[in-house]
Amino acid sequence: MSFVVFDQETAKADIDGITVTPLIEDDSSGVTDRFQIVGKANSERTLRISIGNFGIKRLRLRIQPTNATTSMDGKIVYKNVVRAGQYGLQYSFSDMTKPQTITIKPNSTKDLTFKVKLPKGKINGLILGGFNVYDISGNSSGNANVPVWITDDNKPVGGILSLRNLGLDVIDKKPHMIVNLQNKEPGMMKNVIIHMTVKRKSWLDRFNLGPKEMVADLTYPKVAPNSRIPVDFDQNTTPIEAGTYVVKGAARSGKATWTFHKTYKITQDQANDINKRCKGLIYNKTTTYILIVCVLVSLIFLIFWAIWYSGRS
Repeated sequence: MSFVVFDQETAKADIDGITVTPLIEDDSSGVTDRFQIVGKANSERTLRISIGNFGIKRLRLRIQPTNATTSMDGKIVYKNVVRAGQYGLQYSFSDMTKPQTITIKPNSTKDLTFKVKLPKGKINGLILGGFNVYDISGNSSGNANVPVWITDDNKPVGGILSLRNLGLDVIDKKPHMIVNLQNKEPGMMKNVIIHMTVKRKSWLDRFNLGPKEMVADLTYPKVAPNSRIPVDFDQNTTPIEAGTYVVKGAARSGKATWTFHKTYKITQDQANDINKRCKGLIYNKTTTYILIVCVLVSLIFLIFWAIWYSGRS
């Protein structure tokens, strides 16, 4: 089997002054955006990366092997720690090679070598790993990544979507409700179109005064193998409310389609935990106002009934 890497093209780097360049050994495939390994089980491969610091600050960088995940905007990212077994992942790239930490001075470069030991068992489909490069010195933000594709037979494999759960998060001090789909197959997906709705059940629904249905229509240009696909519902200034939520949706990729329908319960403790970490929330007083009106109507009724009853005595 052959081992292919791309030619000396700088990988995308969002760290100021930093360049990350995979070093070529064989460019016969013409692949220019990733390392590619097509190899036998239990074999070893060597990857070499050159990192340059053209900034004015001394940096301490971490080069962390991990697996690809899917971001909310449908991009392949390498920022999260991923372990074998998550989302059906057969083998984790972090188990095949070790991370490295380097200190690099301004106007200097360092070449790094990574020994990659392939799993003993057969690799099904595609393992989409990569190196996440980020600053741990606190002098710079952002990250760079170098993808590493690992396959046994180089045959394309598709993906299958399923509904995983309904989650809560705080992003930029705003509450977010996130429907998590998942691709548990070892195949990358492209142009995944998703329509998703979330609705909290309420007794006010019978009067058409209940919470509005939240709708998301999104297109994910790429979905990583064995990864979560987050569908984000930004609540902005609306706090999370406890209750039963109905999640419905459909997804399409090419000719394949999937439908989803499930209910989830959010407890008061879960809602409070999210809301207390947010700023500028505006609470809906509709229920309070309705109860006040009901009390007032009841009092008026009782007063009129008392007047009527006393008039008969």
